[in-house]
Amino acid sequence: MAKNKYRHNTKPAHEAPAKPQAAPHPASAPSTHNHGRWIDASLPTLSFILFALWAAYMLIARNSDYLYTASEHTLWIADRSFFDMTMVKPGGLITWLGCLLTQFFHHPALGSSMLIAIWAATYVLTIRAFRLSRQWMWLALLPVALMLCSETCIGYWLYYIKMPGYWFVSSLGLLFSVAAIAIHTRLSLAAPRWVGIVWLLLWSAVGYIATGWWALLAVTIMAIMAHTRGASLIAAAAGIAAVPILSYQYYTQMRIEDAWRVGFPMFQIDKYISWKPMLPFIIILCLLVIMAIAKRLSEHKQLITKTRLVASIGSTVTLAAIISATLWTDFDNTNFHTEMRMYRAADEGRWADVLQEAHNNPTAPTREIVMLKNVALTYQGNIGNYMFKYDNKSIPPYTYDSLAVRMVQTNAPLIYYYYARLNFATRWCIENGVETGFTPDIYKVLTRCALVAGETDLASKYVNILKKTIYHHTWASHYEPMLADTALIAQSGEFDNQREYYAHFRSMLDGDEGLVEMYLLQYFSQTMNKDSRLLQETTLIYALQSKDISLFWPRFFLYAHLHPNEPMPIHYQEAAYLYGNLEHEVDISGMPFDDVKIRQRYASFNQISQTLIGQGKSVEEVGQIMKPSYGDTFWWFYFFCRGINSY
Repeated sequence: MAKNKYRHNTKPAHEAPAKPQAAPHPASAPSTHNHGRWIDASLPTLSFILFALWAAYMLIARNSDYLYTASEHTLWIADRSFFDMTMVKPGGLITWLGCLLTQFFHHPALGSSMLIAIWAATYVLTIRAFRLSRQWMWLALLPVALMLCSETCIGYWLYYIKMPGYWFVSSLGLLFSVAAIAIHTRLSLAAPRWVGIVWLLLWSAVGYIATGWWALLAVTIMAIMAHTRGASLIAAAAGIAAVPILSYQYYTQMRIEDAWRVGFPMFQIDKYISWKPMLPFIIILCLLVIMAIAKRLSEHKQLITKTRLVASIGSTVTLAAIISATLWTDFDNTNFHTEMRMYRAADEGRWADVLQEAHNNPTAPTREIVMLKNVALTYQGNIGNYMFKYDNKSIPPYTYDSLAVRMVQTNAPLIYYYYARLNFATRWCIENGVETGFTPDIYKVLTRCALVAGETDLASKYVNILKKTIYHHTWASHYEPMLADTALIAQSGEFDNQREYYAHFRSMLDGDEGLVEMYLLQYFSQTMNKDSRLLQETTLIYALQSKDISLFWPRFFLYAHLHPNEPMPIHYQEAAYLYGNLEHEVDISGMPFDDVKIRQRYASFNQISQTLIGQGKSVEEVGQIMKPSYGDTFWWFYFFCRGINSY
């Protein structure tokens, strides 16, 4: 029978003739149809725009201080030696690029825009790699949303993670992976099948060098999606097995047990591993594999035909899930963010801003906040009047796992520098640099320590490194003239306090046992010095904190001797009046205490506390009741501030 070329116009005999229908309205029907087509076409773009706006809010509005700190803890140097150093392991290319791009978090909005641009490219390439039809394009939002979670969930691991450029490395690895898969998908459609196998093998080798484990993930997905399944699986298995082993023979800084996971973010200290910050990457791995399997199984099936309904529901649910997940994983601990803002202000010598941050902190502070506050007051010369006007009863740093946060790995080098304990500052800079990598922040502390100590050759080394960075060239150039003319160090005024400290106490390196505050408390409270008013007042302050009466009195009288005809700071009066009334070993009757602020207020403090205790209230309850009225006094600190949670 001849083939009827008009067959598509014929109808089966049993089919009833179509009922006549009213003609559509000449204006409304085409408009509705075009409107629906416009929604279908624009929904994927609109979905990503909404995601991008949310990502910008999460990164810039909620985490700008954290991103700035990330830039200070990531080093990128514009020279060949740094490039060679990053290429000593597989994944070196994305490590080098990640370190470079993380620098732009110096301006959080700029760095965040770059990161979101990478996610936009990843979104488009994911759609092409898996040939997602319009109703399933919302699936491409999931990997980039997980990347957003990975950016903001790590908290104090910021100080412990051993992956340089972490904040861009994984996003770049994912981008290169979906790009490689998209190329393979294109080759599978437009080229002979053997070309796809060649690309798979090529990416096994080249991609592994550039991206590490991300290349192995991409090769696995290519094999799953390949039309020549048997040959592709064999090629993928060969590449995944052989390339890491061969690379181990040439990369001398890679262990064989790490060969198949090199470049995967590991949150590990010794034998302890935290899984929560690794979950986004594990889910991405599973998600891409599932998408590849699902695509392979559904190649010849039209599973769902209601495109607009599925796309709308999928996009809406996905965006809602993204918002919930990113809010849940965001490490929004108040003290964590306050610490970073205070540290930046202290690093830049903005003491008023340090104190403002401490004042604005709505929760009980960590010891890092308390110590930075005390440094700021010392450098302003107001610590004797304002030390206890801030909350001094602290809590440990919050962590969602068993990570043990130590101040020596967060802000101790800077605190040691401001107290001119230069050997300790240098020691912890070097130890932290060896453990997690040298950073701009470390080099800045080392530079200033060397300048105070008069070690200009050492300072020159650090200055030359910082001059090769993007954002610290100006900072380094500011100190460069001091290397040639050391008189400028004294003339600048910037190092006056540090030089005075350094000139009046021993600079030997004893042991702090990793507890910076306990060491400073013991060292300063047991030091006596009559030649430096700055150092002498510091010893008095630490004697107050130790609550040791025998240490207080000699330093109190020495302070009075060194500051004749000056008003006695209020906290020193409070301590002297309290101790005089507690032990009666020192006659305070002739001391000119302020009648209203000291005598009358102490009488009221003592009466109220005794009344509350007489009512059967515990010490903790009395402290909480009296804190609003007397929490700004040494008296409240002495009786109710216990267990300072130093770390």
